[in-house]
Amino acid sequence: MVGVPGKSKGCSTCRRRKKGCDQKRPICGQCASSGYECGGYNRDRTFILHPATKAVQRAIFLPRSKPSALVLPGSLNRHVVLSQCRSLFWDLYNPTGDCVCRDPYIVKCGHPMNWTEVIHSVAEEDSSLKDAFSALSISRVGQGHKDFRLVHESTRLYGRALKELQLALYDPQRMHSNHVLMACMLLGLYELFEGPAFHSKSWIAHAQGAARLIELRGPARHQEWDAHHPFLAARIPTIYASILSRQATYLASEDWLSVPWEKQSRTYFDRLIDMAVQVPGLLEKFDLILDKDQDIEFDLLQVLEECKDLQIRMNRWKDGTKGSAVPRVQKHDSSDPSGYPFETDLWFENHLFVQARVFYYTCSLALAEAATGIVRALDLRDHHLPDTAEPNPLLELFTAEKHAANICRSVPYCIQPEMSALGANIINFPANLAYAFYQRAGHRSVVRWLVKAFEDVKARGVHVENIVQDLSDLSADKDVRIHRWKGGASDDSNASGSSPESAGSVSSCTTIFVYEDPSKSYYDASNDPG
Repeated sequence: MVGVPGKSKGCSTCRRRKKGCDQKRPICGQCASSGYECGGYNRDRTFILHPATKAVQRAIFLPRSKPSALVLPGSLNRHVVLSQCRSLFWDLYNPTGDCVCRDPYIVKCGHPMNWTEVIHSVAEEDSSLKDAFSALSISRVGQGHKDFRLVHESTRLYGRALKELQLALYDPQRMHSNHVLMACMLLGLYELFEGPAFHSKSWIAHAQGAARLIELRGPARHQEWDAHHPFLAARIPTIYASILSRQATYLASEDWLSVPWEKQSRTYFDRLIDMAVQVPGLLEKFDLILDKDQDIEFDLLQVLEECKDLQIRMNRWKDGTKGSAVPRVQKHDSSDPSGYPFETDLWFENHLFVQARVFYYTCSLALAEAATGIVRALDLRDHHLPDTAEPNPLLELFTAEKHAANICRSVPYCIQPEMSALGANIINFPANLAYAFYQRAGHRSVVRWLVKAFEDVKARGVHVENIVQDLSDLSADKDVRIHRWKGGASDDSNASGSSPESAGSVSSCTTIFVYEDPSKSYYDASNDPG
């Protein structure tokens, strides 16, 4: 230490060699003439211990409380910054408090982790994965602590990660790597959170890119856990992107519904997704039929029957869910100034259960709007409906407004601070789909509240995307008039808290896995609030 008597002020090399040092800077003359590498003049710390004073001995020492995460100084070593941001990322992304899963059965089967946590066990990361994860984690920390130096650094890393990913996809030895797949998915997550800085279709491009990469890898490459886990995670954004584009997905083929599970077990959430992969294909069938000018009644009825069968099977999945996974109906806080348009909220046991239920509501909403459109198309052609396709029974099965309302009633749970950034990720596409539904139906109070809710989330540094324009543009591009019509009112309302207004019915991550078996515990489905 400076000021400690007897310590040489020479360079570290001369002191180690016990040679005289002329203290020239930046390199001393002794090292320069002898050919040695000069170690510089930083002093080694010398600690001198003194006995404690009586005052210190009598002092009471309080435990040091854990400080909140601080913005990382720009002067720190770059590798230290990356390491710290990665660590802080999980705190900003993963749920905390009561939103964390504590279900004994789930925990017994293995810690229920988000797919991104697989990265914790990755050794010797591919450069594409390293840059993608660094870009995402630095961005999250920068946004969370309003440090725009980190945000700008993340955009640089994002560009580099994109370039590395492109190079990897042209390399036969790297393109099938699990690291490259994870990198593609992480960049999609980056697009989702940093949406305001990019075109809103970016996340869709990444979702479709990850889906295509998985397809090229083939189903057999996703049997081992390290590859199976990202495959499962990719299915939901793939389905959402396919619903948005109204195009069938390869995930609905038999090989993709069987081969990846030859060494793994299905969870109850997996079984729902196995059914929901058919939704985009039904939307595509409907659109293709409407492109015909005549003789479409039989084809429309066939698609309607397929929609009915799928909705009935998804309802059975919902009714077979064990009681702890069923949402609780809570009276909404009357002091909330946001203009919440519903009387009650849906509250969940943990983030795993809300993910599954919201996915069910979203796919059911898409099916309900398609079914209602089919009925209207038949009605316009004065086609006599068979008994199985009479409007009243169909309205009971396909209740679009109920599903849209349940999505909205799940928003307060998903955007609460304890759900962190993951909550916004879970609710982003579903809320956009509900927003589009209420916007077409003219329910301005719901539309205004959704806009304000997500503005509040963005103010916390968690950006969410608005894809409503994409939904509108898609309808206009295909010139499918029936998708833009407003229908009649439905007498069915959600008694447990839907908006008092009624609406017509025509009308995108990260997957969480629930290790439970619904056959372990059944409950009375008549008491299910949603």
